[in-house]
Amino acid sequence: LALLFKLVSRIPNATDKLKEIVEIHIHQMGIDAIKQISDIAFNNPKTYVETILDIYTKFFKLAKEAFNSEQGFTAALDKACAKFINNNAVTTAAGNTKKSPELLAQYCNVLLRKGNIAGEEPDFEEKLNQIMVVFNYVENKDVFLKFYRKMFAKRLVDQLCASDDYEESMISKLKLACGFDYTSELQQMFQDIRISKSLTDQYQTYCERNNFHDIVDFSVMVLKTNSWPFSAPRNFVLPIELKKPFESFTTFYTQQHNGRKLILLHQHSKGDLQTLYTEQKYTLHVSTYEMVILLLFNKRPSWTVERMQDETQIDVHLFWQVLCNLLKSKLITCPEINNNELEEDLNEKNDIKMNYNIQIANNFKSKKVKINLNVPIKSVEQKDIEGLYRTIDKDRIGLIRAALVRTMKSRQTLKHSLLMQEVIHQLSSRFKPQIPVIKKCIEKLIEEKYFERQSNETDMLNYLA
Repeated sequence: LALLFKLVSRIPNATDKLKEIVEIHIHQMGIDAIKQISDIAFNNPKTYVETILDIYTKFFKLAKEAFNSEQGFTAALDKACAKFINNNAVTTAAGNTKKSPELLAQYCNVLLRKGNIAGEEPDFEEKLNQIMVVFNYVENKDVFLKFYRKMFAKRLVDQLCASDDYEESMISKLKLACGFDYTSELQQMFQDIRISKSLTDQYQTYCERNNFHDIVDFSVMVLKTNSWPFSAPRNFVLPIELKKPFESFTTFYTQQHNGRKLILLHQHSKGDLQTLYTEQKYTLHVSTYEMVILLLFNKRPSWTVERMQDETQIDVHLFWQVLCNLLKSKLITCPEINNNELEEDLNEKNDIKMNYNIQIANNFKSKKVKINLNVPIKSVEQKDIEGLYRTIDKDRIGLIRAALVRTMKSRQTLKHSLLMQEVIHQLSSRFKPQIPVIKKCIEKLIEEKYFERQSNETDMLNYLA
């Protein structure tokens, strides 16, 4: 190929056809490679991204060695990669092109979480550079940010970051590629965690100074509402063991920050309980919901399901799921349910009746002294993903409207077609705006008296102050 290129390059415009052939070939190789692993890759981000990187690396080397990194062949590589990364067997199976950025964000999460062996490798920084190679070809960068931000938030809150340095490096690379606005929320999230560590130390000093010795040992994270992808959960009845420290911390915090309101995010909170009733003492790592249910047994050894739900006021659907998990752990038992039913998936409401009795298992035994019960509920995780996809189109309309107003405010008067071109250009670094959606947004802004059409030229728009 190198010899062919040297010969052909001497003839004016002769390499054009060769570039076209190379682009088609790379694209087809990418399509075929992903098709072969599509069944596995649909739910396996590592396989998906590393297959893409193998194709890219192979043909990047070809462009360098055979074509001397000539600009036209590098451009052919870029076009081919952009095509097969955004449209392939996996995105077709998903029914949209948003699957690629979702899997790329999940791949980042795999690499940046604690326990990942790759994070201990000396060339880990190079792996982050490879992620950016794929990222630069992805069209829907707003989708990537949605998923990356969600998973980054979970890593921070659950203290699962393998390295703060790697996290900062990744954010810096994204900032360099897409600008400050793209990563501003990620940087604020990092800042909130740092401030929270200092805040916890200050609170402990405050407790010592005021002789609050009966406050449960706990740490706190105060997160700014606008920066984090969390929503306030439905309230439930906090037991006294949790209510007292929360009220104490709220008093301390409002003394420093008057006017701010603290809302407990139960779904992201967790803690440790110790069993005092068993022969062997066990430490249970539990979610707040599990903790609330287990603490009921400090009051009495047996409860009906109906009474438990009434006492805690936890959302009914969530209550069933948490109760099922605790029954499967065998920390609590139900005489009306046999062991075979526990081994199978309990059908929540259908298998557990409101009048069933739930008892603490006094003879509970486990090989582990520390038991982790705080595992994600699959149905909740699936709802989170569905919720993210639902908000993407809504957020895009907001970005399109903002770009339209910003452009018209600076230009004052502009042709309809030129306005659309300008908006597409402004937003192309995040996603590819659809022309019908832009037109709808323009019409809506005209209705809302942001713009008006000129009476003598209907394709000309004026900005209304």
